[in-house]
Amino acid sequence: MMKKSKKSMLDEMQEQKLLKIEHIGCWLAFWGLLIVMFIQILVDGENIVRNNIGEWAVFMCLAVYLLVACVKNGIWDRRLKADFKTNFVASLIAGLAVGIFNSVNSFIKYESIGGSIATGIILFAATFILCLGALTIVTKIYKKRVKKLEGDEEEEE
Repeated sequence: MMKKSKKSMLDEMQEQKLLKIEHIGCWLAFWGLLIVMFIQILVDGENIVRNNIGEWAVFMCLAVYLLVACVKNGIWDRRLKADFKTNFVASLIAGLAVGIFNSVNSFIKYESIGGSIATGIILFAATFILCLGALTIVTKIYKKRVKKLEGDEEEEE
């Protein structure tokens, strides 16, 4: 029987490299799942639930885990600030992506330019509003958590 050591067999440089590999692998899985789901919706829009349920479950578990773990540890992003401007731009990008994707999907299915434009506009607006609302709520939770963590650090010193 193989005995597993609790102590890491890696030096600090190897630990850093492993963290980088895991980081890239995690984001490859995240964006890969999202792309695969979009492709499956375009190819076989009739059976969206049946074709995407497994990918959707894994994608959502990964997304929720990353969100909760980052907020719990007071981490937002390496380059982006947790503010309204960032949330607005991210929501705009998400809305545009969903609106364009669904316009194209609607046009492929029904070949109606007016209907596909209306679909895109409605889904753009809904996605933008929901995303902005969700990001605003998470930003407030994050800022509250950071204050708590900073208060805990001051008490320890």
